[in-house]
Amino acid sequence: MNENAPGPIDKLIAIDLDGTLIAPDNTISAENVAAIRRAEQQGAAVIVVTGRPYVSADAVAARVGLPRVPVVGFNGALIRWSCGGPELACTCLAADVSCEIVEMCLGRQLHLHYYLNDDLFVSRYNDLARRYCERNGMNCLEEPDMRRFSGRQPLKLLVIDEPANVGRLLDEARQRWDHRVYVTRSMPQYVEFLSPQVSKGRALDWLLNFYGVPRQRCLAIGDSMNDLPLLEYAGVPVAMPDADEELKRLARFIPSNTPCGVAEAIDWFLRGL
Repeated sequence: MNENAPGPIDKLIAIDLDGTLIAPDNTISAENVAAIRRAEQQGAAVIVVTGRPYVSADAVAARVGLPRVPVVGFNGALIRWSCGGPELACTCLAADVSCEIVEMCLGRQLHLHYYLNDDLFVSRYNDLARRYCERNGMNCLEEPDMRRFSGRQPLKLLVIDEPANVGRLLDEARQRWDHRVYVTRSMPQYVEFLSPQVSKGRALDWLLNFYGVPRQRCLAIGDSMNDLPLLEYAGVPVAMPDADEELKRLARFIPSNTPCGVAEAIDWFLRGL
C-alpha cells in the first residue's frame, strides 16, 4: 500500500507521459495536476507508466507532486519506488540479442541509445542526442563503439530515425527477432527494443497485484503504440485525441482535447465509479 496516500487505495490510474500527461513543449497543465490530486483524495494510486528512463519519469512524478509510489520506466522494464527509491522489479534485454541489435545499428550507422542502469550511452552526441536529453532532463555519454558492452544486459535499446523510416525498421526488427525481442514505438521517430517479457500491460498487472486493485477499477491513459498493451489490460482504457487509431478503437473514452485530456479522463472515470 502507498503509505503516504490520503486513505486506502481502491482504484488505480496509470498515465503515460509524452503525448498524454506532457505536452509537446514539455509542460503539464494545472488542470491535469488538480485532477490527479482529486483522484488521490478519492483513494486512487496515480502511477506514471512511461517509455522514458526512470530518472526522467521520477523527475516528472516529483514535478506533479505524487506521493511515494512505484514509478514504471522503460515501458515496464524497470519498476522502482519514486524519489530515487529502491528497485521493485527489473527485466533486462538478453545479452546475446543486444549484441545482434548493436551490430545491426552500427552496420547501418543508425543513431543508437544504450541504457545501462541509470546511465545513457549514445552512439554520437549530436542534435538528436541533445534534444532527447533536454526533453528528458538527462545527461548522456558518447560511446561510438557499443560492441564494448558485449555480455551486458541493457534495460532498453532505442534508435532515433526519421519517422518515414521507423515503420519499415519496426517491421523488419519484428520479423528478424520475432519472440526474442519486444519491439515498439513511443514517439514517431523512435524504435525501442526490450525483453519480450516487458510491456506496459505486464507492468500494470504487477501494479494491480501490488495494490490489490481489480482490473475493472483501473483507468489507463495513453496515445502511442507502446501504450497498446496498457490499454488492452486496463479495465477502463482511455486514448488521447491524437492517439494511434488502434488505441482509439479500444478506448471507452476519448477526451475532447490533449492539454487537459488527463483531467477530463480522470473526472469521467471518477464519476462512473
